[in-house]
Amino acid sequence: MAEYAHQVPEKYGHPAGVYHPRIHSYHRRLMAALMPSLVVIGIIFMLTRHRYALPYTLGMVVAMLLALFAIYSVLKPTIAVRTDTHLLHSRVFGWRAVKLTNIAQTVFVERLASKKSMQVKDGGANSLRFKGIPALWGVNAKGKKVIRFDGRIWDHKTLRQIAAESSPQTVVYDRINVVQMNKQHPGLVSFNELHPGWRSATITILSALALIAIAVFSLIPEETLRQWHLL
Repeated sequence: MAEYAHQVPEKYGHPAGVYHPRIHSYHRRLMAALMPSLVVIGIIFMLTRHRYALPYTLGMVVAMLLALFAIYSVLKPTIAVRTDTHLLHSRVFGWRAVKLTNIAQTVFVERLASKKSMQVKDGGANSLRFKGIPALWGVNAKGKKVIRFDGRIWDHKTLRQIAAESSPQTVVYDRINVVQMNKQHPGLVSFNELHPGWRSATITILSALALIAIAVFSLIPEETLRQWHLL
């Protein structure tokens, strides 16, 4: 597990700095966990309402475990730790560790905006919607990414502190979109950031299909379910 500072392996040294996301950054994580949570509630409702045949019960249990894993991966405690020799941040399982000597500089963006923000004029509700989220990268002497902190989880004040305490210098951008960032620092911006819609759309569609299936099955009479050998 990688949820607390005392769980850092001894080979990385004693924690010299411990960082946690501020509580106000958790609303994005709660929103991301909403659809999987509805799927879990729906499956529990189905399992308590009918006693399904074993293969279908196992299928629903597997689907529920996958949804629970998705919830855990989003809501699990997040932590970063700096030792005398390494900078670490927690992953779903284990730690991502980088030697401090490998971090030539950090690149911090106060507001990393999406590609869609390029089509939005400043001012108004739309500009607030696409104002962006913070982001932090640690890069080596060749400009290659060695560690990254996701602004959907971390807040900008904590990321500033990590940047200041983990590298000799920091490149700071107040606001920049992912396309411009990819030109300035090739390789730092991920495919998901350049094309964010596919991932969220896939999760939303799969969760919606699961909820629709649950709703349909809950309306089917027991006699019909027995005829289909589901009970």
